Parts: sequence; structure tokens; C-alpha cells
Amino acid sequence: MTYGTEQPPIIGRQAECQRLAAAVGACRGGCGGAVLLTGGHGIGKTTLLRYASQLAHGFRMVRADGVPAEQNLAYGAVQRLVKPLALDIPQLPSQSREVLERLLLGHVSSPGERTLIGVAVLALLAQASGHTPVLVVVDDLHRVDAESRYSIGFVARRLSSEKALILAATESHTCAAGSGVPLLRLARLSDQDCLTLIARNRCSPVALTVREVLLHEADGNPLVLLELLRTLTPAELSRLPRLPDPLPLPPRPARLWLTEFRRLPEDCRKLVLLLAAEPGLDPLTLLRVARRTSIDPSALKPAEAAGLLTVSRTAISFRHDYLGRAIHQGSDLAELHWAHGELARAFTDTHDDRRYWHEAALRSETDADLADELEQQATHARQYGSPAHAAALMERSAQLSREDHRRGRRLVTAADYCHRAGQPRRAARLLDRAETLTGGDQPALRGRIAYLKGVISVQHTAAPDACAELLTAADLLAGDDPSQAVKALVAAGEAGLHAGNAALCAQAGRRAQALLSGSARRETEPASRWAVDVLLAVADTLRGRPATAVPRLREHLDTAPQTEDPLLLAWASHGALFIADDARARALAGRAVALARTAGDTPAMVHAMQYLSYPECWLSGPGTATLTATEALRLARETGQLTCVRNLMGILMLAAGVTGDTGTCGQYADRVVGEGQAHGLGLASSLGLWGLAHLDLASGNWAEAAAKLRRLVRTRLGHPGVAIEAVPSYVEAAVRAGDPQRAQRAAAAFAPWAEAIGRGWPIALAARCRALLGTGDMEHDFRRALRLHPVGDRELELARTCLLYGEYLNRERRRADARAQLREAADIFRRHQARLWLDRARAELRATGDDWNSAEDEVPAPDARCAAALTSRQHQIVRLVAQGATNKEVAARLYLSPRTVDYHLRRVFERLGITSRADLIRRCGAGSASHP
Repeated sequence: MTYGTEQPPIIGRQAECQRLAAAVGACRGGCGGAVLLTGGHGIGKTTLLRYASQLAHGFRMVRADGVPAEQNLAYGAVQRLVKPLALDIPQLPSQSREVLERLLLGHVSSPGERTLIGVAVLALLAQASGHTPVLVVVDDLHRVDAESRYSIGFVARRLSSEKALILAATESHTCAAGSGVPLLRLARLSDQDCLTLIARNRCSPVALTVREVLLHEADGNPLVLLELLRTLTPAELSRLPRLPDPLPLPPRPARLWLTEFRRLPEDCRKLVLLLAAEPGLDPLTLLRVARRTSIDPSALKPAEAAGLLTVSRTAISFRHDYLGRAIHQGSDLAELHWAHGELARAFTDTHDDRRYWHEAALRSETDADLADELEQQATHARQYGSPAHAAALMERSAQLSREDHRRGRRLVTAADYCHRAGQPRRAARLLDRAETLTGGDQPALRGRIAYLKGVISVQHTAAPDACAELLTAADLLAGDDPSQAVKALVAAGEAGLHAGNAALCAQAGRRAQALLSGSARRETEPASRWAVDVLLAVADTLRGRPATAVPRLREHLDTAPQTEDPLLLAWASHGALFIADDARARALAGRAVALARTAGDTPAMVHAMQYLSYPECWLSGPGTATLTATEALRLARETGQLTCVRNLMGILMLAAGVTGDTGTCGQYADRVVGEGQAHGLGLASSLGLWGLAHLDLASGNWAEAAAKLRRLVRTRLGHPGVAIEAVPSYVEAAVRAGDPQRAQRAAAAFAPWAEAIGRGWPIALAARCRALLGTGDMEHDFRRALRLHPVGDRELELARTCLLYGEYLNRERRRADARAQLREAADIFRRHQARLWLDRARAELRATGDDWNSAEDEVPAPDARCAAALTSRQHQIVRLVAQGATNKEVAARLYLSPRTVDYHLRRVFERLGITSRADLIRRCGAGSASHP
């Protein structure tokens, strides 16, 4: 859809464009008014104002944008608004005419006359629009002088029957300036819209991994995204390792912020610089520094008034994350030297270890003693769960070190901390620097470098040579640290599975087995030994030996909870899925998440959350899995774990496919399925294909479902574990699509694994496959499948078995028996909000003569007011509250503080006009359950 002839189509703003078009059309028809656009800097307000101006052809156009230089000039904007309409002033009533004439002459009115000025401007617009509609555009309303803001707001609230329209735009933190004026809030652009923006504006190819980083950094802000595309070089855009870390500041916003900063009074600038030099500086320390330097603490108020800072009794922070960086980078060395010096003295007085960091910032030469002290502080910071701070301390320690071997060792440790803090590109650069300082006589340190490079590549870039790096690391570490060598081999095997390379898993298992032969096994930690045993058992499963693999997996997973290593626990959770033990997989992954969270190791936590969300989809339902995967996706983007990003999108697609959410599946399909297989992301593409196949199966599109599932079960293209679990769905699709031979071959491949498991849902689904193929007594096989389904385990599969059995009974004209099965299926589908599957059960029930009129059988629709009023985070909190969780439990589940949860709940109560949790559950419980 093209919104104007002078600019390309606006991306992602269809609703906003329609609203503005309607306002312009109403004004043309004699019904004027006003609209106030609100949103952060760069969100697209100016673009929409330009679009509305192009729509208003034939209007008289008046602009009165905010100008920083005139912010203190009383009625400066009103003067610019009135001047183009000056020819209409003589026709106004005398009082209004006199007020405006004096205003144009530059005579500043007294404060008591501001209402008279508002009335006069309203009369002028009414007069000027008598024959030709008038459009008044005010961009940057927050930069308009206070007197003009009052007058514009006064007029905007009173325009109705005049052919005059005021369109104003302001940043969200100052939208109170237009109180009472209809608002148009601009939200962030969706990922899909941002991808379209990149495609339209890129001047050189953008690598897929780089694209994900840009999406996260821009956070839906089109200006930031465009600035990054213009600032980064083609080489940086083409490969993730070349991308700077951190990314450069967007030039235009940075210049704007620095201009505002330099406009502040000198004492105010000094206090703001202290905050930029020590992010998170507490108010008491700032007060002590201010008194020491004879600065009045109230000097900070201009920065708060300018919107640079948010100030409370307990915290002072920059309004935007970029602000502190922009001010720190834009300050000269003398200013920074003063700030670090004052902070070092302040922290020395309070015996705060942060003084060492600021003392180090003042050093330009090596200092062995200070380097040693910083290393100790880094170790303490890492132990207390602050890897980002630990990384900065250790890197500075390396810079101050004199000997190359110490500098190299400290750089490697700093890279390890960076990786744990979610700074992969910075970690990779530190490793490159360390490699130049590491000689051939340091195999253990070279092994650590290779291990970290391999892990970073696997988690962050899915690079094809990542597994080779991990295998090299295992060889280097085998002599000095066999336990770490085993972790490298386990990581290589796991990466092979994620990429759909089962042979690599077997190769890693064989090398691990050789490593653990003889004395090395005794020197290796027990956790590493069982991790290798799990690796070997998984490899046996993939080689078609489930009868020997399953007992070994069960035996070795019994001791898995004893380890404290989140990565090994996540691997154990992966292994539990190969024996169809969803409950154990969830428990192991949950423990891994908890341990990683306590250690502040966000990448390890996200890695484990992948394995947590998958069994949650089958045990607790797609809604719970969606909550976990959505939160993990946010953290994965923040920490640059791009492989995890795609895997989590795949899990979201699977959960959405089960519930019939076509929108979510469509949102991620191209990136997960289309690009996933082409770039070695086998796990993500398998999960995504399975989700899309669920949509087709539930809708009766048998041929399309069979085609997708046929791609999935070919293990060389996807994840072999997911391929095994998806076989029963493929059998159903292939039988219904009229391809029983392929279905029979797939069922025959699934049966040995199910028989080796010997219990639970695999043998139930194997019986269901036999029933669908019709090679024996169909009714006997259906009944056996129902009998073998464990209570509470994969209820959705039980519901599908009931549905298929009910369809069979209906075809046999045993309608009463069919109703019983179909009603049980419908009840489960309704409980899990699987809408498309419920529709299929509903249609089959009607075919039996059941009128299906009971309201309790419908999937409850979200309350419209609830759905519109709440943010995504608030929907997540409401869902957990509806399940009976306390604020503390919600906080633990979403990785928030209880105070944050309490704040969000109070906002929910205010927005919905309710006063109790019971009202909240009645109003939003159903709707929030399906919200991502």
C-alpha cells in the first residue's frame, strides 16, 4: 500500500496511517480536531507527520515545530503559527485582534493573558479555515516554549466544527504537554517490519547473524536501525566477527544528546559526567562527591528537566542506555580524569573496592600491583554473579600487566567472563589478542582459547568450523584438564545434533571414550564421565541401537542431578528426551536454569531454557512453554546467542502450531524454516516445520502436512531427536494423504525406539500408528493406545488419539461411542487452548449428531479490554497469577524482582479498573494465557 507519491511506502504503520488519513478526511469535511503523536526519539513521528501533510493537499499549511534555541522565548512557536495567517487577523473580534497584533510585534504578554492568547489563536484558526481547511503541524512539541505549549493545547482541545486540524508530535516522556488531546502512541516496529526496512535500505549484503544483532540493538526503533546501517561498513555488515562490540552509537541521536548535555550549566555537567563514569552510582556517593567539590546537589535538576536523567530517592539513571556512553565518549580527557579521580577518592573514603577501577582508569603505564588487585576484584565479582564487571576488571588487569604470559592468561579469563556476560564479539577479540601472546609451550592455555572460541561460535554464530575448534580444544586439554576436554567433546556432539549432523555426535562420543580410557578416567570428574556415557548412548540411539542405548541412558541420568555445572545438566536434559522422559528433562533443565541464574551466567541460563521450554510444551501446555521461550528469546538476543534465538523461535512456532496460532508461525517461518536448514540450524528448522505441520494436520491439509513432516523425519536435514518424535504425526498425515507405503516405512522405523522405551507415550503412539495403518485390528490398536497413554503425560497426544479413534467410530456409525471419545479430546483441546484441533473435534462431534451448544466447550476468547490495555510483560504476569502464583513465584518464574511484579500488577489494576486478584483472573485469565 502506497501512502504518498513523494516517499516510499511507510513500513509497519498501516493503522497509524489510517488514523491520520481519517483525521485529515474529517477536517476536509468540516469536522476539525487534533491528534498528538507520542513515542521515543526516532520511532517515526516525523515520517507520519510528513505523510499526513502529503494527504492534506489543498490545505493551508502552518508549521510551528519546537526549536531548542527558542525554548526560553515566550510564545515563540505561537508567533510562527500566527504569522502565515496574519491576513485574517483584521477580521477577528477586537480583543483577539489586539492580542495577536501585540504578539506579532514581540510584546510579551503577562502570565494572566495566556488564556486570552489561546482564545485569539482559536478564533484565528476558525476564521482562516472558513473557506480553505488549515493544517497546523507541530513537531517536537516537547521543545516548544511552555507558553506556546499551553496555547496549542488550549486550541487543540476545542477544535470541533472548524475546518482546522492540529497534528503534534512529542516524545513519550513529555506527552503530558498535550493533556486531553487524542493520543496516537507509536509502538516499536515488529521484527518483520525491521527486516523489511533493512532490505529496503541496505547498501551491501547483511549477514543473517549480523541482522539479528541489528534487530536487537534497534529494538524496533527505525531511526536507530537506519543509523546503524549507514554507520557500519560493508565488511562489518558481512560477517559477525567483524561487527564492533559494542556497536557504535547512532550519530544523530548521539549528537542530539551531547548538544543537550553541553547546554547544561557547568556544575550540572560535572555531576552528570560522574554518573557516566560510574553507571549505577548511588545518590549518597554522588552527594559526597558534590560536597567535596563544592557543588550544590540541586545542580542536577537541569539534567532531569531536560529529560537526560530519571531521579528518585534510591537511584539516579540515564533515561536511555545510550546516553551514558555518548556523554563518556564525547568528554575530553581532562574531564574524564577529573571524574575518575573524584570517584577514586570517594570510594577510598568508604573502603569500596570500586576505587581500584577508577585508579586504573588514571594509569597510562603498566602497574603490576594494581593489575594483581584488579584480578582479585574480578574474581570476587565473578563469584558474586557479576561477570560483566568481572570482565572489565580482568581486561584492565591484563592491560596493566608487564609479562606477556600473565597478560595472555588474564585476557583469556576476561574473554571467559565476557562470554558469560553475553558479550561474545568482545570475548572473541580478547581471545584473538591472547592468542598472539600464547606460545606452543602453553597447551592448556591454547586449549582454553580453542574451547572458548568453539563455544562462542556454536552459541553465537553456528559457524561450520565451530565443532572442529572444539575437537581441537579437546586434544589440547586432554593432558592437563581431561574434565574440560570432555566438556569440549560434549559441546561438539551437542552442536552436531543441533545442526542435524548425527555423525559428529558419534565421532565426539568415540573420541571421548578414548580419552577416558585408563588413568584419564580416574582423573576426570564423575559428572564428566556420565556426560560422556550419555553422549555414547545418544550416539547408539542414532545408529539404530536403542535396545542398548535406552538402559544406559536411564542408568547414567540417575546421577545427573548431583552436578553443579549448568551446561552438563542441560546436556543431561537433552539426553532425557531420547528416552522420552519429559519430566526428567524438565527437572534437569530447571535445575540448570536456577544454577546459571545464581551464577549470573546468562548464556548458560538461556541455553538451559531451550531444554526447559520443550518438555513444558508437552507437560504443562503450549502456553507455559511460550512464556519460557519468550523470556529466553529476549535474553538470548541481549546476550547475542543467535543460535539460541533461532531455536527458541522454533519452539514458539511449535507451541503456536499446536494452539492454532497462525500469526506467530507466520512471523517466524521464513527465518526459522527457510533460513534455518540453509545455515545448519537443524533443531530450529525441525521445530518450526513441526509447528507448521500441526497447523496443516488440525486443518485437514493432509498433503501439505505430509510434505513438511517428510522433510522433518529425514534426519540429515534436521534434529534427529525431533525427527523421531514427529514420526507418529507423519504417519497420520501420510495415511490421510493417501501414501500408506511411506507411512508404513516411517512407523516401522519408529517401532524399535518405542519398544526399547517400553513405556509412556512412545508405545502408545506406536499402537496408534498401527491403528491408522489398518494392518491389524484397528479398534484393538486404538484401545491399546488409549490404555498405554500415561496420565498427565503429553495430554495433547492423548487428545489426538481420542480424536482419531472417535473419527474411526463415527465412520463405523457407532456414534454414541464416538461422542465419548470426541468429547474427551475436545475437553483437552479446550483446556490447552488448541483452537484448530478443537474446531476439528467440534466438526466431528456435529457429524455424530451432537449439537455442540455448551459454552463450556468453547475456547474462551480474551477480554477485549484486557488484550488491548496490557503490555506483553503484563500479559505474562497475569497468566501466572491466573494459575495461582504468588508475586514471589511470578518473580522467580520471569526472572524479575517481586517489587517489579508488584508494580506491574498495580498498573494492571489501574488500567482495567479492578481492585482484586479474583477480578483480574475473571477479566484476563483466559486471554492472557494465549498471549506470547
